[in-house]
Amino acid sequence: MKKVLIVTYYWPPAGGPGVQRVLKFARYLPEFGWEPLILTVKHGEYPARDETLLSEVPEGIRVCRAPAFEPFTLYKKFSGDRGDGTIPVGVLSQKDLPLRKRIAKWIRLNLVVPDAKRGWKPGALKAGRKLIEETGPDVIFSSSPPPTVHLIAEKLAKTHDLPWVADLRDPWSKIHYYQNNRLEIIQRLDAALERRTLSAAGNVTTVSEHFGELIGAEKDKLVIIPNGYDPDDFAGAKKREKDRTQFVISHVGGLNENRFYPEFFRGLSAFADEHRSAGTTIRCVFAGKIPEPFLKKIRDLSGENVILVAKGYLPHREAVRVMEGSDLLLLFMERSGNYSGHIPGKLFEYLATGNYILGAGHKEGNASRILGEAGAGKVLGRKDDFNSALGEIYEKWKQGTLRGADTAFAERYSRKALTGRLAEVLEGAQWE
Repeated sequence: MKKVLIVTYYWPPAGGPGVQRVLKFARYLPEFGWEPLILTVKHGEYPARDETLLSEVPEGIRVCRAPAFEPFTLYKKFSGDRGDGTIPVGVLSQKDLPLRKRIAKWIRLNLVVPDAKRGWKPGALKAGRKLIEETGPDVIFSSSPPPTVHLIAEKLAKTHDLPWVADLRDPWSKIHYYQNNRLEIIQRLDAALERRTLSAAGNVTTVSEHFGELIGAEKDKLVIIPNGYDPDDFAGAKKREKDRTQFVISHVGGLNENRFYPEFFRGLSAFADEHRSAGTTIRCVFAGKIPEPFLKKIRDLSGENVILVAKGYLPHREAVRVMEGSDLLLLFMERSGNYSGHIPGKLFEYLATGNYILGAGHKEGNASRILGEAGAGKVLGRKDDFNSALGEIYEKWKQGTLRGADTAFAERYSRKALTGRLAEVLEGAQWE
């Protein structure tokens, strides 16, 4: 087999959607003739931890963990954060922050370029050089965020004369929480660093066409490899028998300032009030990290006729079971104006359930297009009537005609098939 050195900060026991892409690539690459070698962080700071994902790491794979200086401890001390020890979800998107946290946020956005993980670079370079000397990889593949992984990969590729492919799950300098939050000179410096770094990559992969437009790389190097789902994650799952006395609406994933839609919850409250005497319980389930202020807003906006269930962060397999056991799945996307290319990774797992999907965000965006092609749901804008949309969905559900994506459509986005596309990119990678 050829060997690929994968540089990634997020690797089990890291949890959340970011780890899934690289973990599944590593799982299926051997079936396409590539042996993955993993360079990741030792004792990383993650938004969530999922120890169950360690069981999904391919047996025998070599994982090298390099130490890092993590500034999050300093952040917690300075800001007075007394949380659970994990990075707050969407902290850089939050606006109503106490003074100390506003100062800490400003420092992170303007004085720490390209990201808060830059302290991992020295240790990763040292460990990476040793790993390359011992294993002799044929190509390097780095996946961000954080963009620091690309600085590490570029240096290793240059030092050892290896081809390199850069993968961006999110934009770099144009990620949503930088917009209108940074000094202009800092934004320009980061964009210049992005262009210079990615110019050295043989290819640049990303998850959507629009994100490709936001990335500072030559267009002829760009390859779109979307996120997907793994059929094995759904193996053995039993769909909930349809109970016409309980309409279950679920949102899987965290919520932050930019993914919170009060318009939906007002519409949900009106919908529940109108149907309170129809003999059906409206149950809304949230699986994921949601800050308490948002949970309080959700409770207040949803009204007394909606049963709210906040499960908190769940291991991935359990989150899949929540998706499977739902009648309607919610897809809240980034509200940032330049994010029509945002396709949450969970969309593809949603599609695999065959359940209907209601999104909130860019009505003409990439996610809306996929839902339209699948006939699996729709995306509404903030000014649309969520009450009426929920009523229409509910009536189809009562009649037994509510449908999501069929199996054939979902299979386009299987992790194995998408890994095959990555293998083709790795085969053709060149050092620039």
